[in-house]
Amino acid sequence: MLRYFLAAPGQHILASGFIRASVGAIVLLIIGEFIFTIACAVIARIKGYSAVLFGILGFFFSIVTLIIVLVLPRRRRR
Repeated sequence: MLRYFLAAPGQHILASGFIRASVGAIVLLIIGEFIFTIACAVIARIKGYSAVLFGILGFFFSIVTLIIVLVLPRRRRR
């Protein structure tokens, strides 16, 4: 382990590549979460449900919320 910290700077290339790949994956995950948030909110609004509620649920529970909002029936207006 000590050898890792004392190694020449050129030997840390693999570690920096791993960190960049991790950051890229996190960015893609966040973009995906926002897509699910918007999709759930829009579909809920069209069906007559709370867009804010389903948007928040869509952010945290992604695909599960999308499936639920897709199978919910339309609300009838009074």
